[in-house]
Amino acid sequence: MHRISGSDISLYIESPFSLYCKYHVDRSEQDPPEPAQDIFTEYGHQHETRLMHERYPNSSRNATPPSHHHSRPQRRRDGQRIPLAKRIARLDNQRTRAFGDTLKTMLDGVETLLEPQLCYLPRGMHGSPDILERREGDSALGGFHYIVKEIKSSKRIRRKHILQAAFYNTMMGHIQQYTPKEFYLLNVAGEESEYQHEEYADEISCIMSEVTSIMDGQMPRVSYGRGIFPWSVYSDKMAVENDDLSLVSGMESQDRRRLESVGLTTVSALADAGVVPGMTQARRHVLIGRARSLKTGRAIRLEPPACVPDTTTNVFLRLEEGLNSEVYMTGVLVVSTDDIQYVSFTHDDGIDAMLKGVTRHLRDLPEHTTYYWGSGGDTPIRVLARHCNQESSDVDMPMMDLQTLSSSILAFPTYRMKLKLVAEWTGFEWTDPQSDWGSAYAMYQQYAAGVARQKCLKYIRTYNHDNCLAIRAVWQWMIRAGHLVPKSGLEGLRSPDL
Repeated sequence: MHRISGSDISLYIESPFSLYCKYHVDRSEQDPPEPAQDIFTEYGHQHETRLMHERYPNSSRNATPPSHHHSRPQRRRDGQRIPLAKRIARLDNQRTRAFGDTLKTMLDGVETLLEPQLCYLPRGMHGSPDILERREGDSALGGFHYIVKEIKSSKRIRRKHILQAAFYNTMMGHIQQYTPKEFYLLNVAGEESEYQHEEYADEISCIMSEVTSIMDGQMPRVSYGRGIFPWSVYSDKMAVENDDLSLVSGMESQDRRRLESVGLTTVSALADAGVVPGMTQARRHVLIGRARSLKTGRAIRLEPPACVPDTTTNVFLRLEEGLNSEVYMTGVLVVSTDDIQYVSFTHDDGIDAMLKGVTRHLRDLPEHTTYYWGSGGDTPIRVLARHCNQESSDVDMPMMDLQTLSSSILAFPTYRMKLKLVAEWTGFEWTDPQSDWGSAYAMYQQYAAGVARQKCLKYIRTYNHDNCLAIRAVWQWMIRAGHLVPKSGLEGLRSPDL
C-alpha cells in the first residue's frame, strides 16, 4: 500500500503533475537550487514555530518527522537498489516508533501537542499537523479527544491548506475513533478560522484515491506555469513538448473545455482553427491570435492602435511586493525630453512614509503620464493606500496599466504576459539575467535582517530600476511599432481610460 502524507495532499491540490514528478521522475530533472526557496521555507517554519510557542508555551513537542520520500530510488553501498517494499517497511518502522511517542502523550491527556507525528497505516496515512488541542468528549483515548489546528504563513487561506487540514482531521478520526466535527486554520496574522469536516469528507476520500492513482503511475495532465519547485522547469518543458493549450496566455478552463470538445487539443491546432462552436467571436479572435503568435514568433495585432496622452514627461512606476503582498520598495523612473531620473522608496520608514513620498514626488512633476505593469486591478497608489488603511480616493491619481493595454492590442509570442518575458522579447536585458521576484525578495529579507545591508539594497534597487526601464522598453517598442499613438492630431483611435 502507498503512504500518503499531508504534504502529498497539498501538492496534489496545487499541481498534480508535480506530485507525479515527486514519485516517478528522476531527480536529475529537478530545478537547480534556489536560495530564495530556502528563505521562503525557513520563513514559513519560523512563523509557525513562533506562533505555536506564543500560544502554547508549555506544550509537548515531537521530534523531527522521518522522511517520507519512499518512492525515490535508494541504493545500497554496492550500488544496488534497495527494494521498494523494504524501503517502505523501514520507513513504517520509523513512523510507528514516532507515532508511539505521540500516542503515549495523547493517552496522558495533555492539553496540546505541537507537531505530533501521526500515522494510520491501514489506510497508508501519515503526517504532522501543527497543533492537536484537547477537547472534552468521548473517544478511544478516554473522555476527551483532540482537534486539529494548522498554521499557515500566508494571509489568505487557500484550498490546499483546508484540504491538508481535513486530511489530518480524517486521520485523527481513525486514530481516536472519533472524527471531530471541526478543524481550524490560522493565517499569518494568527487569525483563526473554523471549518466543518463534513463539508470536505467526501472530497478528501476522492483526493486520496486520485493521489494513489498517481503514485501507481497514472500521469496527470501537465500545464504550463503550474509546476511547483523543484519540478517547475521540468513541468514547463513537458508542457512545451506536448504543445499544450496552457501555453496560450490567458487560457481559461472553460476555454480549454470548449476547444477540446471540438478536437482542438494543441496550440498548433488552435492556430489553424476557424470557427469554434460555443465560443464568442471576440474570444476566439484573441485565443487564435495568441496561438498564431506563439507559432510564428511574431506579435499579432488584435485590435486597432490605442491613443495615449502626448506628454513630454512620462513616468514608469514599479512596486516590489513580498511573500504576503507587502510592498517593500517602490521605484519611479521619470523620463522627460532631456533628462532621465530614477528614485526609489523603501519600507524602512514604514508604508505610510512610502505612500507620502511617492505621491509627493509625482505631484511635484510637470504634466506627465504614469505607466505601470499590472493585471487590470488596483493602481500602485491604491495598493499603497490599502496597505496604509487609507481611502484611495484621498491620494489616487491617473495611471495607465501597460500590461492590460498592450495585451488587448497585441498577441505577444510569450507564454505569459509577464513583464520579464515581454520586455526581453522586445530586446530589453536585465542587469542580472537571473534576477527574478524570488531573488529580489530574498535579498530584501537579508536587508531587513541587517545582513550586508548596502549590498542587498544595491541589488534590490538595481532590480527595481531594471523593472522600471523594462516597462519603458515595452512602451517605446509599442510607440515605434505604431501600436500606441500619441493623441495629437489623430481621431478615430480608441483611447484607454486613465
